[in-house]
Amino acid sequence: MINGIKLKVCGITSLVDADAADAIGADYLGFIFYPKSPRWVSFPQYKAMEERLPPRKRVAVSVEPSVEYLAKQVDHGFDFFQIHFNPQTPLDVVTSWAKAVDPDRLWLAPRLPEGVDIYPELLPLAETFLLDTFHPDKMGGTGATGDWAKFKRYREAHANKRWILSGGLNPENIAEAVSATGAKYIDVNSGVEQAPGIKSPSKLKAFVLALHNATKQGNPSYHG
Repeated sequence: MINGIKLKVCGITSLVDADAADAIGADYLGFIFYPKSPRWVSFPQYKAMEERLPPRKRVAVSVEPSVEYLAKQVDHGFDFFQIHFNPQTPLDVVTSWAKAVDPDRLWLAPRLPEGVDIYPELLPLAETFLLDTFHPDKMGGTGATGDWAKFKRYREAHANKRWILSGGLNPENIAEAVSATGAKYIDVNSGVEQAPGIKSPSKLKAFVLALHNATKQGNPSYHG
């Protein structure tokens, strides 16, 4: 935790990257189980790393998984389950995810085009929601920033939920992002990479330093 803000480093593909994320104090390590992602890891690849991973909370990330695929993630001992999905996904499908894992361990990440809000029926199904940048063809990892005003509106309207800010965050904009949104949970991925799926230790350090400076006591722009 950095001055009250929890950090997730997503798209971990190697022990080297996991250790780099651990070294800068990441609270969560994210592993992507989506074959179309350049940061995809298979279950055997994850299993080969599992015993040597640092003792951080682990998040399994997937896109509209079947209940059977989600059950495989549960069997691998993950702490949380982040699911990206289209707003048109039937409510009974999302409900099946909530039943497969405890709602407190489910992170729902709906893809929200401009002008589209989270359906109220989704809110009781999870305690945590992640808002990523919308792209018509990609589920995440676009490198573009999202709608910070929309994020702040949700965070303030539903303060009893955990809201994770994601999308295009990097050392250069994290201070502005935190100031604009008041986010207490941050997800970073491509903004701290040297190539897709390969984290940059120097960018990770720069990101945390910028986040620390933006949120330390005495900073007039910080209202945490």
